[in-house]
Amino acid sequence: MAEERKLIGEYLLQKGIITEEQLKEAVEEHKRTNRKIGEILLRQGFAKEEDIASAISEQLGFTFVDLSTYQVESEAVALIPKEAAIRIGAIPIFKVGNSLSVAMTNPLDVAAIDELGCLSGGLRIKPVLGTPSGIKEAIGKYYGKEPSVVSLQPSAISRQLTAESGQLIAEKEPAKLVQQASQAPVIKLVNQLIEEAVKAGASDIHLEPQEDNFYCRLRIDGVLHEIEPPPQKLQLAVISRIKIMAEMDIAQSRLPQDGRIQTKTLDRDIDLRVATFPTIYGEHVSIRILDKTQGIIKLEELGFQVDTLKKFKELIYKPYGIILVTGPTGSGKTTTLYAVLNTINDLKKNIITLEDPVEYTIERIHQSQVNVRAGLTFATGLRSIVRLDPDIIMIGEIRDKETADIAIHSSLTGHLVFSTLHTNDAPSAATRLIDIGVEPYLVASSLAGVLAQRLVRKLCPKCKKEYKPSEEELSVTSHKSQVTSQPRFYKPAGCKDCRNTGYKGRTGIFELLIPDNGIRELIIKKAPAHQIKDAACKQDMQTLRQDGFEKVVQGITSLSEVLSVTEEV
Repeated sequence: MAEERKLIGEYLLQKGIITEEQLKEAVEEHKRTNRKIGEILLRQGFAKEEDIASAISEQLGFTFVDLSTYQVESEAVALIPKEAAIRIGAIPIFKVGNSLSVAMTNPLDVAAIDELGCLSGGLRIKPVLGTPSGIKEAIGKYYGKEPSVVSLQPSAISRQLTAESGQLIAEKEPAKLVQQASQAPVIKLVNQLIEEAVKAGASDIHLEPQEDNFYCRLRIDGVLHEIEPPPQKLQLAVISRIKIMAEMDIAQSRLPQDGRIQTKTLDRDIDLRVATFPTIYGEHVSIRILDKTQGIIKLEELGFQVDTLKKFKELIYKPYGIILVTGPTGSGKTTTLYAVLNTINDLKKNIITLEDPVEYTIERIHQSQVNVRAGLTFATGLRSIVRLDPDIIMIGEIRDKETADIAIHSSLTGHLVFSTLHTNDAPSAATRLIDIGVEPYLVASSLAGVLAQRLVRKLCPKCKKEYKPSEEELSVTSHKSQVTSQPRFYKPAGCKDCRNTGYKGRTGIFELLIPDNGIRELIIKKAPAHQIKDAACKQDMQTLRQDGFEKVVQGITSLSEVLSVTEEV
């Protein structure tokens, strides 16, 4: 109760929302009834729902979303059943890469978050805070509509092979599963599924068993699209075939497994990373597609504005220091790091990487892959790397204090270190390292720069339509970007070339923080991220949302795309 009083009551008291007498009255009622302080203050009319939500948001670090003014993505809503949303008290609001942001009445409910992750097909759930009434109204508003699902043209895989596989009956015994998975119709089906995904430019394949159906979805430009699935009676055979190809244990279906497939499709070398996850209706299979023939994207092709690219190029040629690329899962951090390494790769430099996994190989760079089972973690591997006389080190991700300490000390002893970190923006990287346990003065001394990024879908150049923006849209973009007068706005339309989505391909939006002496002093003082951000903006740092607005008026993407992946400036 004392902790709750500190989090809710004292916060509201400090803000002048309630009086000391009202707080005392609420505490007394709490002692009598054991009801929550926030609930009592709300019921007594001492505070509003928004006040309580702001208190929780401020003290626990969760973003508060006012759903009455927020535009929820219908594609996100379609990922969670209405019944589950009502029962949990949650509504998905937008999806970025493999991350699904969900407004919840209780964002600390770990069991509910795990359930939402399973229901969404294994997405990483990012909880934000919403008021109970706001979530209830949003569920009524958005689940009242049928979510729009854009499907690919059916490939006739199912129609073509159902006749051939008519005699195949699902088996559960391992020996019979192997035999069934090795039959020509099943092999042909799986091969054609992979071929269709590659042809469509998909980054992932999801095979999703349900009680009465077997679904298949492809992720294209960051959005899942449903395609005609294999027959349900071949569910076990298809999944077993994929597990055999990935060298997994076909008899093990109760534990998650990871595997890898190297194949050739459409005369292209394809690397598939396979992950299985047990559900109540069978194993969910997720396949990440890595097309090696596409090569590594150049820095100039990632979507940088000219000025930002110039500053970033100057940064990556520094002799020492640590440079971080931040963002959620699926925001393109690894792609950026590969582009950086490819740019600075030089025979005069000894470059060593430690990745999980190695997605693309770069000539003359020594790349290693984490192997936890064998004892090779980021921390142990990094400890060995520093003995190999490296000039440049790339660590796939900083996950713990040990890895962070070694990386930072390496950067302070003459090495240039690149890595990734999961933060919402660039200024939060410093506070995140301090939260992990790194001393503030070490962070301030070693941090050379932070690049935060997101991916947005690009408007299809063949069908995008120009429209007259509202006064609100003009005011938002004009004072938060470098937009000149009378910008042009475009919206998605849909054509055969973009599969009627209105979008084709993706590009990055970026936020580059290069600490000056003032920002380093703030880091040493453990200043909150918003103060560091304010100081950086005074030094002309362009935020993620501002960079996104630039791309809106340049006709590259739509305003809704930018708003869905960025936070208020």
